[in-house]
Amino acid sequence: MKMTLELFKPKNPALAAYMEGYYFLTKEAGDKDMEYLTFPNNYSIISVCEGIEMEFGPNSVIANSTTNGKFISSLICHYKKPIRVSIKGSINEITFYFKPLGLNAFLKKPLKQYTDTFFNSFMPFDDYKTSMISILHEKDFEQRKEMIEEYWLSKFEGFSHPFLGKLADDMVSDPEISLAELSAQYKTSRQTVNKLFDLHLCKSPSDFRKIQRFRETLLSSMDKKISMTELSYDHLFYDQSHLIKDFKSLTDSTPKKLFQNVSFYQDGSVNWFFL
Repeated sequence: MKMTLELFKPKNPALAAYMEGYYFLTKEAGDKDMEYLTFPNNYSIISVCEGIEMEFGPNSVIANSTTNGKFISSLICHYKKPIRVSIKGSINEITFYFKPLGLNAFLKKPLKQYTDTFFNSFMPFDDYKTSMISILHEKDFEQRKEMIEEYWLSKFEGFSHPFLGKLADDMVSDPEISLAELSAQYKTSRQTVNKLFDLHLCKSPSDFRKIQRFRETLLSSMDKKISMTELSYDHLFYDQSHLIKDFKSLTDSTPKKLFQNVSFYQDGSVNWFFL
């Protein structure tokens, strides 16, 4: 069996409002070891797998298959550099991508209370481990998808805030609007906005905007005919130097090298740079 990676969107509209999607990664022990980079984004990411030992380094993770059956669940939601992931041996992994603020709707406490580093153990519910292991053991992917949607919908708490969701949407739709303008618009202070972003998104407003612009530029680069100058101005960078500086900051790579090697899946919402 070859390594497979399949990406899915939630079928249930209620879940799709909060979860961007999820993917299944399967690899047999005899398959070639795999290594890739995954880049900063504004999603909250949960990965679950079994029979794996993790080795952590500065912005790196090595997954080694074991026979101990150990279950691992990790939450990743605030990193500013690419993470190098190495997979050695077999793996059976499910990774969930929640939209900005989305995971908060399934948790009893704010997101920040579940994470303090770029890679955290995540066991939010009493039945979480048992349920996720059952899903991992399900060989029929259609049945697995149904189990996933049923489980997450059973944990729905809802998330409401007088303005945070709308403010974040405004930052995306109008990249030129300043935090001072947004604070005045929503009758609050910049300090309050910064605290809310830290509490529910685990990043600052400036990092959120920088990552959002990077992601949108990455998607635009799928059009091979578009020039660097066009990318720079379409996404409101000051100039090409500004674009290159931001890309190097978030990817440790130049845009030219990145665009030549990045791999897109389906609508491009999840990106990998295979090494």
